[in-house]
This record gives sequence, C-alpha cells and structure tokens, in this order.
Amino acid sequence: MRVVVVGAGIAGLSAAHSLLGRARIAGCTVEVTVVEGAARPGGHVRSLRDGGFVVEAGPNGFRDGEPATLALIDDLKLTPALACVSAGVQRRFLLAGGRLRRVPDSPAALLTSDVLSRGGKLRLLLEPWARRAPAGTTEESVDDFARRRLGREAAETLVDAAVSGLTAGDSRTLSMAAAFPRVAEMERRHGSLVRAMIARRAGRPRRLLSLAGGMGTLVEVLAARLGAALRVGSPVTRIGRRGGQWEVGLASGEEVVADRVVLAVPARAAGPLVESLDPALAQGLAEIPAAGVAAVALAYEASDLLRPLDGYGYVVRRGERLSTLGVVWESALFPGRAPEGFVLLRAILGGARDPEAVRLPETELVERAHREVARAMGIVAAARRAWVFRWPGAIAQYTRGHLERVARVRAAAAGHPGLELCGTSFDGISFNAAVASGADVARRVIP
Repeated sequence: MRVVVVGAGIAGLSAAHSLLGRARIAGCTVEVTVVEGAARPGGHVRSLRDGGFVVEAGPNGFRDGEPATLALIDDLKLTPALACVSAGVQRRFLLAGGRLRRVPDSPAALLTSDVLSRGGKLRLLLEPWARRAPAGTTEESVDDFARRRLGREAAETLVDAAVSGLTAGDSRTLSMAAAFPRVAEMERRHGSLVRAMIARRAGRPRRLLSLAGGMGTLVEVLAARLGAALRVGSPVTRIGRRGGQWEVGLASGEEVVADRVVLAVPARAAGPLVESLDPALAQGLAEIPAAGVAAVALAYEASDLLRPLDGYGYVVRRGERLSTLGVVWESALFPGRAPEGFVLLRAILGGARDPEAVRLPETELVERAHREVARAMGIVAAARRAWVFRWPGAIAQYTRGHLERVARVRAAAAGHPGLELCGTSFDGISFNAAVASGADVARRVIP
C-alpha cells in the first residue's frame, strides 16, 4: 500500500508515524510519503533555541490526559524528557480595568476576588441550580451556554476572555457542542458544572506537560524517524484520480502516485487541492473559517519587572480594547526557558478581536506587544530580545454549524475511496487533538 500524507504538521506527522507502526504490527508493507510545502516540518509546533532561551512558536505544552500523545512520546523514547509545569504556577490572571486580577479557582477564592461584582459572584454560586437547555433548543453558542449556567457577568468577563485566549475566537459565535464538547457533556452527565468538577477531583488531576528542549523536540524526532519519507519544500498543487490510483501533483511538476491520500492540512488549504476532483467538497472545506494570530515572545531582565511571575499568565477582557488576547509567562512555567536573570513572556495577538494584527510589520508587532504587556505588568524597561511568529489562519473556528459542516465534508470525502481528512479543522484545535486525529486516520487506513 502506498500512502501519501499531505502536510507535515503534527497531525500529518502523527498519521505517518502511526501508519508505519500499525503496518509493523499487522505484518504488512506500507510505503508512506509525507509532502510538505514549507521548508520545515511541524507546522505551528516549533521551538527556537537562541542564546539560552527556548522560545515556542506555537503550543508550549499539552495536558496529560490524551492516550495518543502519551503513546507517541513513549514510542519515540521521549518520556525521560517530559517536563511538568513548575509547582506554584497554577494561578491565572485576568486583565480587566487595566489591572491584573487573579481568577478565582475555588469558592473561597471567589468570595474575596474582585473579578466579579457581588451580584455576579452570587449568580455564579447558583450554577448547580441553573436551568438546563430546553428540549429542542437550537445550537447554543459558548456565550449562550455560559449565560444560562453562570450568568451574564461571568460569561462576559471570565468565559469570553478564557475562550479568546484558548481559541482566538469569539464566544458569541463559537458552537458550545463543537468547541467544548467535554464541558457540554459535563452538563449532560451531571446536570451541573460544579457537580461535574467535584466528581472529576476524585481522580488524579491532569497536568500540563512539555519537553525539556521545547515542544519542537517531538517534531525533530518524528522527522528523523521518517527520514527520506518526509519531503519538505514540496508544495502540493492538486489531487486527482487516474486509472484507480491517486495522483498528488507537486509544484515541481512531479506526480506522486498513491493508493491512499491523507489530507492533513487546514481546511482552507485543502479546498483548492481537491477543486478539480470534487468542487462540492472544495466548497465545503472553504466554509470552515479560521483566525490568524501573531505570537510575540519578549525577553526582559528579571529586575525590569515590578511584580513576580507567580502564575501561568493572563487573558484579556474584551472591553480592554487591546490586540493582545493573552500572555503566557513562559519562564515561570517550565525550567530552562530563559537564562539566569532573565524572564521570557509570550503575547498572543490578533484572532477574531483584531484580525489585522497578524499582518502588521514586525517592528510594529513587537512595539505593540511590549506596550500592552508593559502597561499591564508594570515593566519599566524595553524588551532585551524579541521573536515574532505569524500564523495567518492558524486556528480553525468552530462556529455554530461546525459539526454539520464537518459531517458534510467527511461524507463528500467518503465518496472518493482512499481519501482521508484529519487535523485541527475537524477533530479539535489542541495539540492533543491533532495527535489523536493523526492516529485515528491511521486506524482507518490500516484497521
């Protein structure tokens, strides 16, 4: 069996690795070729090691509850390189009214918090008695769900900021069922988010993990394992069928012949590739929206900060009217992210709130990120170093109707035996979801 995987992001790399592993177990021969248009594999997953700093271009870690990710790391012999989030940095903050305010993580902390008004706190505490969605209710947005269960103030202040920080999207347009299915399931099973959280605390808490040299280590090891099967700098221009076989056309003019094709690129990139094969499929893929972000990492001398990095970082309330969606205090999370005497922060700008930010000149992005971060954190000096990563259309937006859109494109793809779709446009936007999506597609190709 000849399989071509289009796209060497983490979903495509996971798919290729899983295909080869399943072939070994099944005792069958599979020839896997991964073609990637960019000069390097990994997509958004990249770790820049520069002057003692470890700077993440994309995901900086993952939760340890996904079996596919842990199995992949174990298979790559990377388990000894796992790094757990530093103790004492579980605190999260919200930038509201120009001030960083600690997000309460318990009922006791809620009572003394200044994030919500007295009425907002009372409404939040009444969550266990909030009404369920009436039968036959149309698809709820995240904002609809949060208002119903937590109240207007918590929805607008806490939930919208958290959702924007996680997805770069707008809680008023994202589908609750598609974007946060586990939270929706918590309500269905327990009738209350509070009761569901109490039930979950009975088990081991999920930890935030990374790798000692950054998340890019995983990509580097996967790429080394694939060897010559991975072809970077090879943009795909079309996918077609001829004589019962698949043809993957490259920009160089070469045609790669295959029995199976796995499309592991974002939906917006996959659409043009199948236009001549199936215009309806191409149109369906084009209807899955995405938001672009810029990641700006800023290094400061520790003495330049007027406050300790005593938490994970902060997200920004919509009413602040900033380009920054959130800031991660990278050097507080994992050891070895900055040299002694320095701190490393990473601001995420743009998304649905400020779509134009990703296209700003690099110097303006750095200036804006520093200005907004310095104002929030009381930083009294210029950044000593800065790194900029642009990700146009980086994060698929699971707006209302997303599940139906995915069902339609998957049904259309099923009309072309041997064509598979995987990745964050369809199966969840997290790093874990991308790894699992690749492993799942391998199971479909080699049952």
